[in-house]
This record gives sequence, C-alpha cells and structure tokens, in this order.
Amino acid sequence: MKRLAAIRRAQEITDAVFAEIRQSIRPGQTEKYIQGKIKRLIVKHGGDTRMAFTPIVCSGKRTALFHGPTSKKKIQKNDIIYIDLGARYRGYCADLTRTFFLGQPPPRLLKIYKLVRAVQQKQLSLVKAGTRVADIDQQGRDLFKKHKLEKYFTHSTGHGVGLKIHQRPRLSVKSKEVLRAGQVITIEPGIYIKGLGGVRLEDMVIVTRSGYLNLSQSPK
Repeated sequence: MKRLAAIRRAQEITDAVFAEIRQSIRPGQTEKYIQGKIKRLIVKHGGDTRMAFTPIVCSGKRTALFHGPTSKKKIQKNDIIYIDLGARYRGYCADLTRTFFLGQPPPRLLKIYKLVRAVQQKQLSLVKAGTRVADIDQQGRDLFKKHKLEKYFTHSTGHGVGLKIHQRPRLSVKSKEVLRAGQVITIEPGIYIKGLGGVRLEDMVIVTRSGYLNLSQSPK
C-alpha cells in the first residue's frame, strides 16, 4: 500500500538520522545545536522539508519534561539524553524516541530505563488486531504501579500515525477503540521525575491480525 510504504520510508529515514546523531553527540554541544542538526539530516536523507514535528532534545534533569522544549543547555558528561524525532516522507509521518546515557548512567535512572524497556516490551506483546487500546495502556500503568512509579507516567501509551503525527487511535485507558489490522501506532511508555530525569522509549509499529511489525530499528 502507498500509505504504508511511505510510512516505512519515513521511519527508515528517521532511524538513519538518529544513528548519525547518536554517534556525533559530544559534551559541550547544546540541545539546540543537536536539534538543528537533526533537521538538516532529515532533509539530507531524503525526508520532506516539512518534518513530522519539531525534534525534541532534552538532557540531564530536563528529561523530566516529557515534551521539552529543547533549550540552549549544554550536554554534560554522563548526562541522560532523550531525542524525539520524526521524518515525513511524501506527506506521511514517522515517530521515534530513544533515551540513552552519555557515559556512566546514574544507578536510579538506569533502573528506571530497564523498567521502561520491560514495560514497553510487555505492551508490544499485546498489540494485534482486536485488542482494546485501553488494555495496552492499563498494562503499562499496572506494571509501573508495582514499582510505585505509576504517578510518573503522565501521558497515554501511544497514538496513531499517518498524514498527521497524532491521530486515532489514542492508546488511553479512557478509549473504547479496538486495534485494526493495517493501523500504524506508537508504543511509548515513559517515567518523568522532577529533579532526577526521565526515560521514554517509543517504537512505531504496523498492527497485523496476529501481532505487529516493528518499523523502529534504532537500538535501545
């Protein structure tokens, strides 16, 4: 399908840009500098000049802000960093978030990172046509609750992606929608603790009758 082929290509571009950015980040660079480089690389790799959304780069304690904004803060050694980016290709969007450490991770944040990754994997295992989106979101909240972190998961689990970066379905406990084969959605649990930092991991997948196809190839 034209729609899915374009979304796949948008995600391939997004993954390629993230790989290049991840290798080039150094202490002393500002979040704004990295954001600008992402914008240039998306076009260089074949993406539309109009991106899916403005890239978000946050580091250190600023990662507790789950949607930025990107600032002039300089990256420090051993910082935690998250980057949320998405190319657009022939009008169709991609979406990716990765959190990583520039050096030695603080023990508590590393523990949270491992938990968020485990929660995401559990939520992904529920994705298939016919699944209630509320059940996917609730699964994440239940797992975070076991670690007394549920109050720090402050957004829904994900959303649909297409010509718009945020479209139906919204993966929320309040939603009554059911997944359909061929839909493209994100799975993006996160924990954000003011004064410490935050972790979010976001993959974009195609829903199938028996499960999903993960379009996000950037390592975690």
